[in-house]
This record gives sequence, structure tokens and C-alpha cells, in this order.
Amino acid sequence: MPRIHFDISPRHWWLRHLHIPLLLGLAFLVLATHWDWDISVSSALFRLEGGVHSWPLRYWWLTEKVLHTGGRDLVLLASLLLLALTVTAALSKRFKPYLRGFLYLLCSVALSVLLVRWGKSLTQVNCPWDLTLFGGKYPHVPFPASMEGPGFGGQCFPGGHSSGAFAWVALYYFAMAYFPRWRWRVLASVLAVGAVFALTQELRGAHFLTHDITSLLLSWLVATLLYPLFWRHGFKADTGIPANAVAKPD
Repeated sequence: MPRIHFDISPRHWWLRHLHIPLLLGLAFLVLATHWDWDISVSSALFRLEGGVHSWPLRYWWLTEKVLHTGGRDLVLLASLLLLALTVTAALSKRFKPYLRGFLYLLCSVALSVLLVRWGKSLTQVNCPWDLTLFGGKYPHVPFPASMEGPGFGGQCFPGGHSSGAFAWVALYYFAMAYFPRWRWRVLASVLAVGAVFALTQELRGAHFLTHDITSLLLSWLVATLLYPLFWRHGFKADTGIPANAVAKPD
């Protein structure tokens, strides 16, 4: 097995992977709420689309059929593929070394999506297309104030569609364990797909910017906290990967 050098040391691992992302994410959400960036961004998109009483791109074939419905089907297909790979790894000696990684992915993706789903029902935040500002019938009540009033039954915070992609940020840690030199490219790819999903829903009036940022933050936290649990034997000296990881030559 070749020796591979990494740029993350154990003493900085939690700082770089948990503390800094959490601090930056929370700071962004606080500033966005204080300065009302959600309304500013969505209003700009609404005007850009030529919206008056509704969102023109809500039912456009590209945003609704291709990027929303098609994107959802893509996530479902990826999930079924992961499930099949997990079963294969459990039964095949050839793929046995990847079983831990596949189980980690299953748990991280599923928990991230479920957490977002639970958050949507808890927060009761309405979608932009529900608001009087954009032709709807409800006032704008952002989180956490949405939980203090009577509530309107909103199911839009955090962003559900983007979470289907952002949940796969766990692939970064999967790559760190098995294909470490690919981890940044894998992460960039997942973030790109998530950004497309997020922009799609924001153009349709389904979500505000903070809804999707929250989904990303939750998915990253779940993936980060689960990673040491699955590779609980500790980290190699001066590396950021688990001691029992399977390193592959690039």
C-alpha cells in the first residue's frame, strides 16, 4: 500500500471540518436574516423573470420537469445504486473493503434528508410563492419567528430539493477514506449539483437562499459527525484520514 501524504493533521481536523464551517454557516444565516437577504435576492429574481402575480419559471419545463422532477429522480437512482452497492459489498469479498464506506454513505445521506424533512415540518416557514410579496396570500414570517405565531403550515425551510444533492457531501469523507486525492473534486461536484438544485427552486419561487444554505450546513454537519463514528479507531499520525482506511494509488 503506497504512502500518501495529506494536508490535514489530527489536531486541526475538527477545526477545519466542523468548527470553521459551522461558524461560517451560522454567521451567514444570522447576517442574511438581519439584513433580509432572502427578500432582496428573491425580489431580484422575481423582477428578472418579469413576475407580477406569480413566478413565471415555476412551471417552466426546464425548471419544473427537467431540473426539479428529473433531479429528484436522479437522487432516487443514486440512492438505489448505493443500496445495491452496499448489498454487493456485504456479499462479495472483492467489494468487502468498501462495506464500511457504503454503510457510512447510506446513514449520512438518509439522516441528512430525514433531518431536513423534520425541520420543514417543525419550522412552518412558507415558500416565496406563498407570500403576498410575490402574489401569494401569506405575510413573510421567517424562522424562528414562524414557530412563535399561529403558523401557516409552511413546509419550505430548510430546502428539500437541494438537500437531495447536498446530502451527498458525505462522498467527500468516503473519498478521503478510499480515494483521498479525489476528495476535493468529489466535493466540488456535489456542491455544483446542489447549487443547481438550489438555484432551480429559487427561480421557481419554492425557496429562499437561506433555506438551501441551511440544508447544506445540516448535511455537512451530519457527514462530519458520522465520519469518526464509522472509523472510530482514530486517525493516522499527521493525517486526516482514519487509521483503518483503505488507501488506493491514484
